[in-house]
Amino acid sequence: MPLDQETADRLATLLTQGATNRAAAAALSIDRGTAARYRASLGIGPAPKRPAPNRSPLTVEQKAMTLMRPAKGGHMSWAGRRTKSNGTATFTHHERTYTARSIAFRIAKGRDPVGYVTAECDQPEWCVAPDHMEDEPGRKAARAALAIVTGRATTLAECNRGHATAQHRKYLPDGSPYCGTCHAENKQARRVAG
Repeated sequence: MPLDQETADRLATLLTQGATNRAAAAALSIDRGTAARYRASLGIGPAPKRPAPNRSPLTVEQKAMTLMRPAKGGHMSWAGRRTKSNGTATFTHHERTYTARSIAFRIAKGRDPVGYVTAECDQPEWCVAPDHMEDEPGRKAARAALAIVTGRATTLAECNRGHATAQHRKYLPDGSPYCGTCHAENKQARRVAG
């Protein structure tokens, strides 16, 4: 049954002011389905989502820092939750999940990481100190420099299987070079073999 003109006008006013279908229906003693149909016929989009009253005023970086605890040697341990599958330090901020290391990297470097973030220190299993975090390009550059210093650098243009080292070379933490593509292919072959 259509609404009388006065109710329809009041409904249009409430909806344009941001009322939800439920709130408008309660204010006018109509059902929510009617409010929803009028919203659609008037071309008014959904009501803006109101922020949760318990939403943290902290930034994501500040929240991460509240879960980091100083440890010996300039390291930091994680006091928040970890994933069950592999123990990755994670936390939720404003309904979004973050890894502690990616935010620690952002704190230290002022930008989002490229690739995986790891702790490049003597406690890589658990450390989340922002100054110890490195992303893929930073890790590759540091390890390449270590390979040169330790005499492990190679001048080969290709690996044994013909992959160009300029594109596929990666380094172990000690600076030893290896072919990333060969490593990935071998890993896949081991998975398939069972």
